[in-house]
Amino acid sequence: MFRQRKYDTRRIDRQYAEETDVYVMLYNSYADALYAYGMGFGFDNETVKDVIHDIFLDIMTRQVDLGRIVNIKAYLFRIVHNRLVDLHRSRVDKCDLSDREPGLRVSLTSLDAMIESEHVLRIRQTIESLLNQLSPKQREALLLRFVYEMEYDDIAVILDATPHAVRKFVSKGLGKLRKGRECGKTMKIAT
Repeated sequence: MFRQRKYDTRRIDRQYAEETDVYVMLYNSYADALYAYGMGFGFDNETVKDVIHDIFLDIMTRQVDLGRIVNIKAYLFRIVHNRLVDLHRSRVDKCDLSDREPGLRVSLTSLDAMIESEHVLRIRQTIESLLNQLSPKQREALLLRFVYEMEYDDIAVILDATPHAVRKFVSKGLGKLRKGRECGKTMKIAT
């Protein structure tokens, strides 16, 4: 379905865009990462694919001047984030204020491939409980920083926050994870 490329297109000049099919290059470069990111919000497979395809279709039909975009990767992630948040808000009952902002969900499906021993299950439960202690912004900031290897400035654009706020999200999130890990070790030693 999607293929991932390792190179990053920070800025695309107009001549290059005219000489190559830059839209295909962008799609091939970022579709998998955008798909994985979108699936983390808890939407179904087809919805995430539709959002990604709509974004690239919009970019092509509106002929967005890609040369003016400083960081293509951050731009695309921001669009996916905004579209999925908008989609979520349109589906939410207007009376239920607790479910206004979707949180990025991190599931550890790669662990399913491992042998389902008691030890592996305990590790999985520990990791998921640690991640559940984080706020949605902290989870998303950590994911973008360490999984997608984005800079703080780029994450700030995606999360609509300042780079300083993103640093605090990451720092406090890591602190909560460390504290939770330490508590887990202490509890294991006590038992």
